[in-house]
This record gives sequence, structure tokens and C-alpha cells, in this order.
Amino acid sequence: MSDLKKLTLTVKNFNLQASSELDALYSQVRCEDAQGKTFHFKQVVMLQYLSRHGAMVTDTPRTWYYKHLSKKAIVLVAFEKNNGKVEYDLDHMKATARSSVLKGIVYALAAVPAGIIVATATYGAGLLLIPMFLYGSYKCAFKFPKMLRRQTLINDLAQHGIVVK
Repeated sequence: MSDLKKLTLTVKNFNLQASSELDALYSQVRCEDAQGKTFHFKQVVMLQYLSRHGAMVTDTPRTWYYKHLSKKAIVLVAFEKNNGKVEYDLDHMKATARSSVLKGIVYALAAVPAGIIVATATYGAGLLLIPMFLYGSYKCAFKFPKMLRRQTLINDLAQHGIVVK
């Protein structure tokens, strides 16, 4: 399971890949840390609440609290403003975790038909897609919701000295 990480960074630029009422997906987020080192996050998932409160403001240092979903993809749990106030929304994070469960169910239901259809076109090689879809389904239905559940996030934020009321 991914640990909650704390990083002070300055966002230089980003691309909004997808947006909904609840959350947004940013791609190619270029950041600079306190030492001036530039690095990229391939994908950043963030609640609209955090975005509205200034988590993606460019050229302003912010402290992010995030978890890794994969090697280059993260989910932003909370961020600290310049005045020291930490912004988070664990109730909407719960809804995001629920949507991940639904995505996992859809992946599981689509695994076998998609594998068979691709296998027909590729003389059987498409059957290798079935385990890949089922693994993605497992991650979306079980791993991500466990990582983003309320009690886990409260405990992780408490380790960084943030008291959730």
C-alpha cells in the first residue's frame, strides 16, 4: 500500500486531461522542488475542492500530501497553503474511492468479452489481455479504495501532524 508522502513543490505547468464535478485528472504536471530540481508527474488525480482552493496554482510553492497510484501517477489527498492551513476533503475522497470500485466492476465484466474479441482478431494472442484486465479490475475494486478510505487517510495525515476533525 502506498504511504502518504509530503513534498514542497512549485507547479510550473500542467494539462487538464479530464474533469468531472467531483475530481479532475491532470497530465504532464511539471514541478520544481525547493532545490530547483525539475520533475514530472505523468498523472495527478485531484478533487475539484483542492483545485478550487489553489492546489494547482502555478509559480507558487505548495506542500502536497499525496499517495502513489502507480510509478508516475499520484492522487493528491491534501495540500498546505502558504499561510499554513491544510486543505483536504475526505468525504469527497470517499466518493472517488466508490467510483473506483465501479470502475473495477466494469473492468471485470469487460475482461473476458474483450479478450475473446481481440483473440479472434489476433489468432489467440488477445487472450493475454484477460489477466491484465482482471489485475486492473482488482486494483480498482480493492487496492485503491483501501488506500483511500477515510480511516487510513486520517491515520496517514496524523503521522504528518495534521489533525482531522
